[in-house]
Parts: sequence; structure tokens; C-alpha cells
Amino acid sequence: MIEIKIISATPGISTHEQILQIIQSRNTGITVKEISKIINRPISMIQICLKNLIASKAIVTRKNRAGVGLIYYPGKVAAIKRAS
Repeated sequence: MIEIKIISATPGISTHEQILQIIQSRNTGITVKEISKIINRPISMIQICLKNLIASKAIVTRKNRAGVGLIYYPGKVAAIKRAS
């Protein structure tokens, strides 16, 4: 028989907030792979958070020079919040 253990969330900032802080600290932009390495979370989880951050205009994206992947940058909303 398989034993299932229910775990609770660890205290501290959420993955969503961690990603936003990382992007805000990198004015030159960052890739999803780099974010994944920094916070040690799967790319699929990060992509879900990134979609929400893009929808809220907290971050913006641009294609990389090769035109294949995306680079994530702080959005105007995030810049305004940091300034205040």
C-alpha cells in the first residue's frame, strides 16, 4: 500500500514573489532557465507564475537575439511600485 503524506507550505515569500524580486533586480533581463536555477523550482511552475506576472503587467517580455526564447524584464507597474 502506498503511504501519502500531506505537507504544508514552508513559511516565507511565495515562489511568485521570489520570481518578481529576481526579475526586478535584473534590469538586463533574465531567462526562465536562469530563474529556475536560482530558486530551484521546475520550469513548468515558473512559467505559470510568469504568465500571471505578465497578465498583471508586473513584468514584460522580449524575444532573445536568436528569436527563439523570451527574456523577462521588470514591467512599468513594478518600477512604479519600487519608486514609491
